[in-house]
Amino acid sequence: MQLEDSLREVLAQKELVVEKFYSRFLSENPQVAVFFEGMDMKKQSLMLSAALIVSESHFRENLPAVEFYLQVLGTQHHEAGIPKELFPIFRDCLIATISQCQESWSDELADMWRAAIDKAIATMFEGYDEASDAG
Repeated sequence: MQLEDSLREVLAQKELVVEKFYSRFLSENPQVAVFFEGMDMKKQSLMLSAALIVSESHFRENLPAVEFYLQVLGTQHHEAGIPKELFPIFRDCLIATISQCQESWSDELADMWRAAIDKAIATMFEGYDEASDAG
């Protein structure tokens, strides 16, 4: 299975994946709950789905619009006070959740998701660091 196929499967059951992800992420990492107080979780669900689409796209090819979007997203995370240390925790929790929602999961697919999300995070950190330097 390729990353694009995995993404299609995730999006076909996105409500379940998102629900399982946030349930796991918040229960395993109670320190992140503060960042979700008053958050519209329906909107957050859409944003997570968009982030997965963008991460897969960014992994396949370097499109300036996608890079810019990720940099802006990084700036927004900096402005929200989200520490960089949470990003790998987020990634690992997301991959663990996706793995439970796909029948044809493999170590190779886990590696592809990790590489895609890490690449997206690295691009987000460009915006994050720029905002940090400006502030």
